[in-house]
Amino acid sequence: MLEGYFGNGPAEKDRKRLLAVQAALEISKATVASATAIAGVKSGYDLEHVTKKVEALADAIQAALDK
Repeated sequence: MLEGYFGNGPAEKDRKRLLAVQAALEISKATVASATAIAGVKSGYDLEHVTKKVEALADAIQAALDK
């Protein structure tokens, strides 16, 4: 999804952040796509909620990668 974002080979720091953001976006997509309630209402709510949490989720994933 974000391949080529940093051009010709990102720095290691940027590569780790890109991996974390990609993972957070995949989790977000799966959350919004899950069918556990009324589709329209749930998707709208989940999308709004997830967009507020993507950065924090990416931060947590990146922290785990840095261990």
